[in-house]
Amino acid sequence: MMIPTEAEIARLPEIAAWLEGQYNLKARHPEREAIYAGYTARSQHFRDAGPWECLRYAEPERCTIDWFPARGAKNAPLLIFIHGGFWRGGEKRVFSFLAEPYAEAGVAVALIGYELAPAVTLTRIVEQIVQAVAWLNAHAARLGFDASRVTISGHSAGGHLSALLSTMPPDRFGGHGFHGVLPISGIFELAPMLLTSINHESRITAEEAATLSPMRKESFLGRRYWVVAGQGETEDFVAQTRRFGAMMEQARPGSGATIVPGRNHFDIFEEFADPSSQLFQAALALITSSA
Repeated sequence: MMIPTEAEIARLPEIAAWLEGQYNLKARHPEREAIYAGYTARSQHFRDAGPWECLRYAEPERCTIDWFPARGAKNAPLLIFIHGGFWRGGEKRVFSFLAEPYAEAGVAVALIGYELAPAVTLTRIVEQIVQAVAWLNAHAARLGFDASRVTISGHSAGGHLSALLSTMPPDRFGGHGFHGVLPISGIFELAPMLLTSINHESRITAEEAATLSPMRKESFLGRRYWVVAGQGETEDFVAQTRRFGAMMEQARPGSGATIVPGRNHFDIFEEFADPSSQLFQAALALITSSA
């Protein structure tokens, strides 16, 4: 084991302060509350119009899936979305509105809920997301989607989870790999989180940071990856997106990264849910492609 030098130890407060600024996004974006209030209202309006179902995949209260069927399509491709919140916050129902344009385009959408830290560990959260995806695949016939065309996506911590699941063997999900992997504003290297105040609740251990970081994996099993972040993200979020995207370009031909101009960590969904945007059109092409 390497013993840090006195100079390295002396720099730790400086490094921790820089990382806090990179990942404490509520402090950086006070407008987040208003943005998410708007998303919540749009989502409630969409759910009120229906159709949708709340499906339970495990016993804990938060372990449910909000299911939005494709409009007028049978054996539809599926988009799975995992909400963010640094593994210790967030609520899937804020993002129901994302399902509307995809369902209208013939894509089924599943929003996965999961338990939160510190009540459970990150390792347990990963296990629950795996369980949810396997549950969906086991019920594909009843739900009416094509289990061979599943794209997994997520935002921030959900981006981390979507990328991590794509490194796992398909037999963990009922024998089906991922057609597409679409992390949005994801965290692919967890070590920086260990020095932030966020980890007071997330409680990621050093061992989890090493074993659950997508950037440290050697096998990537998704058919194609598209890694996305906003131009207005912090320096480290953009850097993580670029690095992981470059890794995926090498690992899975046809993959890559996009930095979306004029968007930040919280308003990027305005593009993701806008049928006229390039981000939506590219996402739809990834989800619905046949090869």
